Amino acid sequence: MAIHSVVAARVVVTVLAALMATLILPWSVCAAWTAAAMALEVWCWLATRPPALGQAVRSWARGNFIVSYSGISAWWLLLGALLWRAGSAEGHATGAALFTAVGVLAVLLIYNTPAVFLAAGMAPALAALSVIALADGLSWRHMLPVWIMLGLSALFCLGRALDTPSVQATQRRINASLRDFEILAENVTDVITRSDVTGIREYVSPGCFAILGYRPDELVGTRQSEFHHPDDKAMVDASIARLEANPAQPTSMTVRVRHKDGRWLWLQASGRMIFEDGVPVGLIGVSRDVTEQVAAEAALVAAKAEAESANLAKAEFLANVSHEIRTPMNGILSALHLLEREPISEEGRELMRHATGSGRMLSQLLNDVLDFSKIEAGQLDLAAEPMNVGETLEAVIALLAGQARAKGVDLRCEVTGEDLWIEADPVRVRQAMFNLLGNGVKFTDRGHVIARLSVETLDAGPEGAGRRRVSLEVEDTGIGISAEAQSHLFERFRQAEGDTARRFGGTGLGLTITEALARLMRGEIGFCSVEGEGSTFRMAFEAPAAAPVAAAAVEEGLLQGVNILLVEDNPTNRLMASTLLTRLGANVEEAEDGVLGLEAARRGVHDLILMDVQMPHMDGVEATRAIRGLASPVARVPIIALTANVMVHQRLEYLAAGMNGVVGKPISPSVLLAEIARVVAEGEDAPPQASAQVG
Repeated sequence: MAIHSVVAARVVVTVLAALMATLILPWSVCAAWTAAAMALEVWCWLATRPPALGQAVRSWARGNFIVSYSGISAWWLLLGALLWRAGSAEGHATGAALFTAVGVLAVLLIYNTPAVFLAAGMAPALAALSVIALADGLSWRHMLPVWIMLGLSALFCLGRALDTPSVQATQRRINASLRDFEILAENVTDVITRSDVTGIREYVSPGCFAILGYRPDELVGTRQSEFHHPDDKAMVDASIARLEANPAQPTSMTVRVRHKDGRWLWLQASGRMIFEDGVPVGLIGVSRDVTEQVAAEAALVAAKAEAESANLAKAEFLANVSHEIRTPMNGILSALHLLEREPISEEGRELMRHATGSGRMLSQLLNDVLDFSKIEAGQLDLAAEPMNVGETLEAVIALLAGQARAKGVDLRCEVTGEDLWIEADPVRVRQAMFNLLGNGVKFTDRGHVIARLSVETLDAGPEGAGRRRVSLEVEDTGIGISAEAQSHLFERFRQAEGDTARRFGGTGLGLTITEALARLMRGEIGFCSVEGEGSTFRMAFEAPAAAPVAAAAVEEGLLQGVNILLVEDNPTNRLMASTLLTRLGANVEEAEDGVLGLEAARRGVHDLILMDVQMPHMDGVEATRAIRGLASPVARVPIIALTANVMVHQRLEYLAAGMNGVVGKPISPSVLLAEIARVVAEGEDAPPQASAQVG
């Protein structure tokens, strides 16, 4: 189109030149020259026609252009020669200007910088001026001012021209940019599209074939929404609305797009508006195939759901295992406890002590497994209350004293610090102490196990005020730990040596649980050990200071005359609990399940109800809710759960159902009596209105 415009301009110049030539030459000569020039222009126009789309320029077309353009140039030189031969000064000047113009046009075909354009414009004028000066007989001195002024003007124009970039250089840069864009568009794996404001595609990069299976020309002119999944229409419309509301902010979305073979792909698309003179005229979009990533994320979500389901199943399994093991263990330990008051031989009493120790060991192993499961699930919570950390350590020492004496090991503790009361979870602190001291006694056959407890009051600034630092060091002269085993000592189910479990027993969870407890208490644990010489474990944590609390004493005859309803489905556990309570002076009525327990509660007058949880026909939680719903004074009777299900969420469920306390199985008589005393004390201290609203 641009080439043909140049040809048309050249035709106009040809006609004007022929009219000018009639002022010097005969009109017949000018007409003949014009006719031949027009024929050459037609030939040149035909030679410069663009090829069909996708076709290369043929060699004969190039030859036609060269010959026709050369003919036009020669024809103009002929006109210049005719003007020169006219013999007049104006003919010489016009011919000289024409000769010069044809020459500089030939130069412009090769090199067309602004400076060359300036020279091309000046050359014909200078040639004509020189001829006129010679014709008038003017010497160089007469023409000197003219030449000087022309030279200065040329220098001025040349300086401006040098600042203007070359058309060829500009074109070369444009061509280079186009080549770079084509290379980028052909090799980029994303799909780049340009569409108008209505969504009609105007350009699609070649990458669409590899992703969508379409050639670019198959997508140009189509509407983008035709390829989107129907279920994603609302999301696409919302994204476009956001882009229209804030055109300067790019938008992105993950949408399903139909492949040429009919399947759906997930594309991550981002778009930005295109502006011209501040008006949006289109949209540039970049899309990439994220089908595999979406599938991987979906698989990850499914795997997470499966893992959560597995964890739930594991928690339920552990709860069932806990119940099934604790229930018979409760019968065993309760029977052994009751047998202590029976007449029995010394050998039998020794066997009974071994059985009791083994039962307690089995209970401890079960507790370790359950605690570790809760730690893994992040469900192990701390219940802080005032406690004397020194008395707790002494109680642990008393529990392990018999085992230490039997081995001939000196077990003692050293306590430093005046204020030993802190706000912490006494069960977990005792558990950590028991694990460290128990390991010391277990792995020491001779020598000593010393527990050094230090309680330091922190008073360095406001952050330390009212807090105490508890440090426990357990030193033993046992078997020690090898350097190789020290690196994985706190790993779960790992013990120092391969035969440790066979020689000393245990699950390998004690130190793992202790480390987790130290972290929960925002403390730390460490050790040093020499194989064959012994080990020293250190644990330290900070806790708020607490005021001393008097221990609630369980008076003798506490249950004398107390009417207790015992709801328990296991005959052995029912026998053990009933025997224990009867020996303490209580009047016990038994019920075998929740239904019978509810009937007994309706018809009887009881001071306390001991309720098992897992029972046939009606469980303890349901029975408790039913009792709390009765319109009689029995609805306010304290209820204590006797259960093997003692996980945190289970305890909360029992309390929410209206129970006043929980005692875990195997039942410890002292723990049961302490819980009964606590519940009775709370009932006496509570105002009548509050007592009527229990549950």
